[in-house]
Amino acid sequence: MTKEEFCYRLKELNLTQKDFANIANIPYSTLNNWGTTAQNGKIIPVPSWVRPFLEYYDKSIKYDAIREELIKYMTEKLAIKI
Repeated sequence: MTKEEFCYRLKELNLTQKDFANIANIPYSTLNNWGTTAQNGKIIPVPSWVRPFLEYYDKSIKYDAIREELIKYMTEKLAIKI
C-alpha cells in the first residue's frame, strides 16, 4: 500500500490521519513519515499490517451499524429488553 492509497482509504472511511494514529495507537509523527525518503535514500513504506487493519475497521463499522439496527428492531418491534 502506498501513502496515496493509504490516504485515499482513510478518506473513504471518513478518518483523518490523526484519527487513525489514535485508533492504531501509533505516534502521528510515525504515520507522517510513511512515503517519505529516509536518510539512507529508501522510501519508508506503509507497514503491511495497515491494509488489513483498515479492512477490519471498515467491517467493524458496518457490523456496529447492523447490530444497532437489530437491537432497535428487537426492542421496538419485538418488545425484547436488551
